Order: sequence, then C-alpha cells, then structure tokens
Amino acid sequence: MIRKLFFLLLFQASLFSTSLFASDFTIANEKGKEVLDLFVNKKFAQIEAKVDTLYRSYYSAITLERDWNELLGTYGNFVSAKVVNYEKNQYYNFIAYKINFEYLPYIFNISYNEQGNIIYISFMPAHKIYVAPDYCDVTKFLERKITVHNGFYDLPGILTMPNDLAKAPLVIIVVEAGPTDKDGSYEENKPYKDLAWGLASKGFAVFRYEKRSNNYGIYLARDKAAYETFTPREDLLDDLYRSIDTLKTLPDVDPQKIYILGHGQGGMLAPLVAKERNDVRGIIMLGANAKRTQEMMIDQYKYLSTVTPNKKPEYDAQTINAIRSMDKKLNPLTEHDRMPYSVQATYWVWLNKYKHLEVSKKLKKPMLILHGDRDYQVNMENLELWHKTLDKNPNVTIKNYPKLNHLFYSGEVASTYSEYYLKGNLPDYLVKDICDWLSNH
Repeated sequence: MIRKLFFLLLFQASLFSTSLFASDFTIANEKGKEVLDLFVNKKFAQIEAKVDTLYRSYYSAITLERDWNELLGTYGNFVSAKVVNYEKNQYYNFIAYKINFEYLPYIFNISYNEQGNIIYISFMPAHKIYVAPDYCDVTKFLERKITVHNGFYDLPGILTMPNDLAKAPLVIIVVEAGPTDKDGSYEENKPYKDLAWGLASKGFAVFRYEKRSNNYGIYLARDKAAYETFTPREDLLDDLYRSIDTLKTLPDVDPQKIYILGHGQGGMLAPLVAKERNDVRGIIMLGANAKRTQEMMIDQYKYLSTVTPNKKPEYDAQTINAIRSMDKKLNPLTEHDRMPYSVQATYWVWLNKYKHLEVSKKLKKPMLILHGDRDYQVNMENLELWHKTLDKNPNVTIKNYPKLNHLFYSGEVASTYSEYYLKGNLPDYLVKDICDWLSNH
C-alpha cells in the first residue's frame, strides 16, 4: 500500500469563513475527483505530473500503478466514491473519499499545497480507521478547535458548525463515566463524533470536549492522595457550565437554543443541568440510568459474572464496594480502596444525595430519553422506571431500540464489553430521531 507519510500529522482542522469554505471545497473536490478518474482510467503518468516536484519520488507513475492494481486485484473493480472528510488551512487542502470496490471499501486521501500541487496521497482500509457514516455530509459543516478555560484547567474541544447558518442551535455532548474522550472512542468507533457530524449535517452546531480527568489525571491523582473533595461537579458539571458560558457568546451560536445531550452518567446528570441552567432549553438522555448509580453497577456486575465467569471474584469485590458506598452515613474520608473503582467517597456521598428521578419529575423543559434494549450497563429495568416516573409528563419523549447496546450500536446477540470494539457507526434512524426532536423543540 502507498506509504503513510508524516503529512498525516498536519491534518488539523482550522477556522475559515463560510464563503471561503464553499469555494475552496468545490475546488478541492474537483481536483480530487479528477485524480480518482485518472486512477480509474489508469492514467498514472498524468497523476504524477500533478504532484509537487518535492514529492514525485514518493508518488511516481510506477508506484501509483502498482498500488492501484494491487487494490483492484485484491478487492475487485472500483464502484463508487463519496466525500467523507474535508479540511483546510493556510498550508494545504485535504479531502478524503470513501471508495467502494466490489469486495471492500477503502479511504482515498489526497492533499494539495497552496500552489494546487499534490503533496500527499494514500489508500487506507476503511475498517481500520474512523469513517463517517453515510448520513454525514461533510460539505455542510466545518470544525474548529475551542479550548474552554476553567481556572487551572484548559479543556480542548471541537465545535462542529453548519456552514450555512448565521446562528445555529447548539448541542453540547456530556460524556459518560470513566476515562471517556470527546469522541467516546473505542478504537476506531467514535459515537460522539458520529453524533456531531450527523447533527451538523442537519443544521445543528455540536460541541464535544475532553473531560478533566483525561487531560489532568496526574493532578487529580495528587488531589485523591490528599483526600480532596471530588464529586460529579468537579468531574463534569463545573466544566460543562463554563463551556455553556463560553459558547453562548459566540456570534454563530444561538444562545436561546442550547441543548444538552448526555450519555450514561452524563445523561443522568442532564436533569440537574436543566434545573440549574436557565439557558438550557432542553435535554437528551442516551442510556441514562434511572436507578441509583451503584444499583445500576451491581446489576452490571451480576450480568457480567454470567458472561465472563472467570472474572466473578473481581465483580463480587466491586459489588461489595458498591453496597458499602450506598451507606447513608458514609464517611467522606473512607479509604479509596473500599469504594467502587477506588473513586473518592465524596463522589458517592454526592450521588447518594442526588435524586435524579425527583428532579426529572419536576422539570418543565423538553426531555428526550433514548434507550437500547441490549444495554447491559443500564438494563431495561431503568427504562421501565423512566416510564413509570415520566409517562404523564407531556414534555417528555421516551423511545427504545431493540437492537442497540449502551453505545447505541446495533447487534443481534447479548451484548458484552468486547462488542464495543467491533467496527461500526451509530444507525441513521437514531440520529434522525434526535434531529427530528430538536427540530420540533
């Protein structure tokens, strides 16, 4: 396969105007399609002629012909192509296509310098890298980096912005518990990125950012050793609120249309956000537990003990810690190793006092609750409890999906953690339901 050069390090998204985006994308797409046509028609010398002279030793006609013929010989004839990524800054234009062969799709990447000459070409197996699902239209949005400053903490994030709106409704993604990054990554699977690109394709701005524990783990470990207070406010809420304060001042964000989309624990905390923030118009909860967090964890350990019995002693120990952490008189200075996942006791004291069902029941704002029937982390008992609590609230919409797991990826058999690493994307019908709900509220 054609070499993966250091140019991959250059592919960083940048901010540029909407009008420039449209014209620059059109030019890059025309150039990209032209080169693809030359590959299909096996005119490799003409491709080489378009390569910047500095890089012709990497992309000679002989090399291009050999690699293209290897693809055809292995995966069958070329069938079709679709743009799946576009990026631009002052040094290059980069565009990527998902190219379908008869037997397997590939990603064709090509980049041009400011003179319009090719500086990078590669073919990558689509099953080994993130590939945008078909419902994402990369011609309709751009991404830019935004860092949220919250005292000592700088939280890098990405704002995915529709390129044809003066002021866009904003959705902020709040991640689930644990070391979850801004994309919700499980290797090449990136469900939050699917959401951001899917919603932006339909006119909604989306912000996703790195949670504090991902970037400042060493400092949090220091505070933990000193038995400093650590609760969901320090873990998620404080940084979320600073993000809202930052983003609603942007000229291309509609401050009257801010929504929170929480997954897992992020979803469980969303009702509190809606209560405490008047500037949040509505909330979306994906795979959110209605049971107490520790009760949900115990259910999970019981399930995992049946599918991975060799780890039952580990799950039994965590169950004991979960039960201990639910004590109404829990000492905030309880030793860490006696708490679930060795997280400070102050975290569990806070959760014990957070009555999320009561908060949800009193909310007057629109709520969308989505649940996967194959979710073993937040089982169907939670969905039944959401129905029991909120079915009479006219502002609440609840929907479940028979084939989806906790990541909202589709499958047929009983879900396990290892399933999260099977290559896939969020289904189009899930993203459509979210877009439809946002449009109606």
